[in-house]
Amino acid sequence: MSQTMPSKPFFFAIATLLPLPLLSLAIGVGGVWLIAPLIYMTLLTFFLDEMFELEFAKLGENLFAQHILPVVLTLCHFGVLLTAIQTLASPDISLIAKVLIYPAFSLYLGMISHSCAHELIHRSNRFEFNCGKWIFISLGFGHHTSAHLQVHHVYVGTRRDPNSARVGESLYTFLRRASIEEFRAGLRAEKARLKIIGQAPWARQNPFWQYIGGAVFFLGISALIGGLWGILAYLLLCGYAQLQMLVLDYVQHYGLARAESKAGKFEPVQDQHSWNAPHWFSGLLTLNAPRHSNHHTTPRKTYTELDTLTQSAPQLPHSIPVMVGLAFWPNRWRKIMAKTLEKWHENEQINE
Repeated sequence: MSQTMPSKPFFFAIATLLPLPLLSLAIGVGGVWLIAPLIYMTLLTFFLDEMFELEFAKLGENLFAQHILPVVLTLCHFGVLLTAIQTLASPDISLIAKVLIYPAFSLYLGMISHSCAHELIHRSNRFEFNCGKWIFISLGFGHHTSAHLQVHHVYVGTRRDPNSARVGESLYTFLRRASIEEFRAGLRAEKARLKIIGQAPWARQNPFWQYIGGAVFFLGISALIGGLWGILAYLLLCGYAQLQMLVLDYVQHYGLARAESKAGKFEPVQDQHSWNAPHWFSGLLTLNAPRHSNHHTTPRKTYTELDTLTQSAPQLPHSIPVMVGLAFWPNRWRKIMAKTLEKWHENEQINE
């Protein structure tokens, strides 16, 4: 049985900000410190999740956690991204050191920066929203802002959502499909929105100008920092981070479908349409992203207000980082998730 603990805002700050001094030590000192940030975000996270069954109560309204920390993480994101480009493009750093530190930089961008951006694009405050949007733009993934809000949240668990994985669909098939279709779906949604307000599809109000132009801007910054090596470093960092974002969608919605009526209408989004994980440390590290069902049913809730819903929502058999790793092994993934889906559907029938 997990023990419910009171939540504190500094828990989230410590978990999300500790990689920064570890990355600094990796760059400045080298040696064993080169793998310290990667160990923190992978092995240590797994160990803490599995060894200590803790559950933190929702924090609720808190100025620091809800507003200050996400802005601090936004600033940290751009610092980490530019530092990573400079480090990986530098001729003064050995190839072995670059190979060791590259996954840590990418994991930070795809795990912590992504979680922050995802949180902020749901905010009604324009400054906070733009912070999240520009994190995605800086990772060459700006279209995710439109696709996530206007497509994923509307059509999650249906064939109309490119980011909802079907039963039996391998991660690799999903990646080929979602990486292309998400861009197209987001663009279609923005064109439809502009048509409603009487604007041309490619009017300046279409945010895809920002998404594409912003990506080109960061390519230019990368070139100024390190020339062709800077551009290569930027593309590698973005590729790894985008991969993590898409794999997360795969894991959190695999095989969960909304019922469709004969008239073609889908049932409302409910708790049973997202996978959750109650593991405490990965929850702190990703701003409660594993509390995914509550986020989809009430997307305006900030991460501090989300409930675990361990009784009413489907739970993954392992923490999110573990399930992300298993997703790259399709046969094993299918076996584990087939049993998990069967158990969940049996529980649903009992509770009806």
